[in-house]
Order: sequence, then structure tokens, then C-alpha cells
Amino acid sequence: MNYIYDILLNFIDSERVIEFYEWNEFDCYETIKRIPIYRISSKQMQQICENKIIIDQKLLDEIKDKTHLYKHKKQLKYAMLITDLNKAIGLEFDDYGNIISKSSLLLDEEEDIIESARFISETSLNFKIVNKYNINYYLTREEDFKKKYLLKELDYINKEKNHEKLTYLYEEIFKKDNLSFEEKISRLIENIKNNYNEKHNELYEIVRMTYIKK
Repeated sequence: MNYIYDILLNFIDSERVIEFYEWNEFDCYETIKRIPIYRISSKQMQQICENKIIIDQKLLDEIKDKTHLYKHKKQLKYAMLITDLNKAIGLEFDDYGNIISKSSLLLDEEEDIIESARFISETSLNFKIVNKYNINYYLTREEDFKKKYLLKELDYINKEKNHEKLTYLYEEIFKKDNLSFEEKISRLIENIKNNYNEKHNELYEIVRMTYIKK
């Protein structure tokens, strides 16, 4: 097994790889003492970045307890690096092979890893594609968070059948009309998913304010 030593990882999102320039002070950084690395094809790299996947049990067993941290001499149970010689990312898995979180790398460390991986043979990872992520890479990390927040809020509004709140939020984006509750929910969700913009940032602030106690 091949390893990389002494790097910084920032495991954040299970779907999107948050680039290092969007890391912030509130993230939970891990100083890695040792972690397994696999060189894969660009096709597999794209599949892992764009889809929800589950790796097979054999690979899970292979990487188990192989990632060591400096902090308190701890281990990450299931983690590894992958690279296609164009980019490198860190992956952390649960006991069933689902990706818990992903991490980009600092630019200089990524360059060093890619250079080192040139001497590693390419391997094909065994995994199953579950579904494709709906990721808009034009959104910043903050905008992506706000988008997900709004969609969760609309899901809650739908479950509670909160007509008054839905109407208020709906008319911040669209003109007043006679659509049904279900039609308004559907239209607003579709708009946020496929056309996220500054108006939705403002909508997020409105929703957030409704939860601030006076």
C-alpha cells in the first residue's frame, strides 16, 4: 500500500469538494500523519466527484485504520486520498462504504502529491454509483449553503402546511397569483434549484430573521 505523509485535510461536505480558498476558520482541520493513496483514472475521479457512490467491502477493509492523525495519536477509521494526476482529494467513509465527507488540499501539498503519485501504478476502484449529485459549481460555498438551507425550509413549510409563510416567501420572488399551495411550493423549489441568484440570497436572510428571537 502507498501512503502520503504530513498533510492538512479539511473534511467538510459529502457531495461537493470545497476548494482550499473557500476554507474558513470554523472548519475542523485534520493534520494527517499518514494516509493511503490510490492513483485512479480521470473517468473514475469524475464519477466520484459527480455522483454518490458506495465502495465495496474489500476496499473498505483495505483502508481500515490506515489513516493516522497527529492529534492525540488518533486514527480515521476509513479514509484515503485519490488522484488522477490532475487533482487530488481526500475521502472519508462510514462503515457501509458511503462517503461521509471530502477534502481538497492546499495547493502546494496537492502538487507534491501529484508528483509523487506519478510513480504509483494506476488502479481501478470498485464502487457502485447510487445517484448523480446536483451540484452547481458556479455557486460559492456560502451560496451553496444558503441554497440547501432554503430547500430544507421549504420542505419544512410543506410538511407543516404553513400557507402564510409560503405566500410571504413566494411573493418575494414571484408576483402575486392564484396558484395552489402545492404549485407555489413546486415553483419556488424549482426556481431555487435551477436559477439560484441574488434574490435567493435575500430570501435566505428573510428566513433567517424569522428565527431570530426579538
